[in-house]
Amino acid sequence: MTDEFANNVAQKFPNTQVKETIERPWDVTESRVVTSIKRQEEGKKEALTERIHGLYSELRSSLTVRSALELDLKRALQILEEITQVKAEVEKIIEMLKAMETYMRERVK
Repeated sequence: MTDEFANNVAQKFPNTQVKETIERPWDVTESRVVTSIKRQEEGKKEALTERIHGLYSELRSSLTVRSALELDLKRALQILEEITQVKAEVEKIIEMLKAMETYMRERVK
């Protein structure tokens, strides 16, 4: 059943044919200790984010009104582009979920 399902979805979405192993919680045999590396990385990420925002504020305050608005517009366009990319990815996921739902409804019948 799972192979048939995987093949059916993979036919509609070619990028899903990659057979990477997915670690599931019930597959883990040994206990793992969560390291503080993630916490350190999160701290570094937050520090970098604050630094970037600080530098951006300093840069913006040193500009004229027109150049500051142009800089804000460029940044807004970059953010809009990123949002558009995320939206496209979410739409692909929704399509896959709909295909999976349709398949499961057919299997249940």
